[in-house]
Amino acid sequence: MKDVLHEIAEELGKLDSIDEAIAMAIDIEEEGMGYYSEKASVIGNEAASKLYLFLAEEEKKHAEYLKQYRENRKIPEIEFNYPKFKASFKEEFSDEKLEEIGILLAALRFERKNEYFYMELAKKSSDDDAQRVFFEKMAAVERSHYMIIDELLDSATEFRMQT
Repeated sequence: MKDVLHEIAEELGKLDSIDEAIAMAIDIEEEGMGYYSEKASVIGNEAASKLYLFLAEEEKKHAEYLKQYRENRKIPEIEFNYPKFKASFKEEFSDEKLEEIGILLAALRFERKNEYFYMELAKKSSDDDAQRVFFEKMAAVERSHYMIIDELLDSATEFRMQT
């Protein structure tokens, strides 16, 4: 089985232009938005549901940033406020504990893939400083999402270990 990060590097290597890469990134962000929205509606844990709704909205914003950049080649103002979900995870997970942890792990992987994807785009943009900065900022936001999910997983497992 190939490492998913190598798969991303291979896919990027097949693209002929930055516009193709941006179109691919938009598709990825919209796919993420759909995934998080769907999981928010089925998960039994209220805190996890709020996280997924937050992440769905973030992915929607990312797709918009990319569309704005594609249309006018100016870096849009990228906003990110690091929310604190940890306090809301004091409650026990629902009866679908393993499923909920599995969804969080899938989300963790998705965010890591996106961070790597944008860092690779930044490397390919080395001749264009503004473009490189844009993709680095997008990677940093994805990294923040990863950290939020990781924090929740840590909080959830720490809580479990104490009970």
